[in-house]
Amino acid sequence: MNARSGNPAAETGTDRRGEGVRPEPPRWARWLRRALLWGVGLLYAASIPWYRGDAPPARLFGLPDWVAIAILCYAAAAILNSIAWLLTDVPEPTADEEARRP
Repeated sequence: MNARSGNPAAETGTDRRGEGVRPEPPRWARWLRRALLWGVGLLYAASIPWYRGDAPPARLFGLPDWVAIAILCYAAAAILNSIAWLLTDVPEPTADEEARRP
């Protein structure tokens, strides 16, 4: 049994049925993914125009500043989210699971 994960398959590279198992992602990838997802959340919070005052809005790219900032935050959140998905390990379905699909 692997002491770090508690997963007996992590040591042998096979599961109970003898099929291959992917190794766990490196520790840095898990931390980076978590940081990226936190960044996405912070960008969504930053996109809300909390700071709007009574003054007329400035113009950025021909749009009110709060609209331009919100659009830039959404674009940055999409980029960070796509990088986080690249670091996400999505297991492939086994033959048994494929056979049970309708």
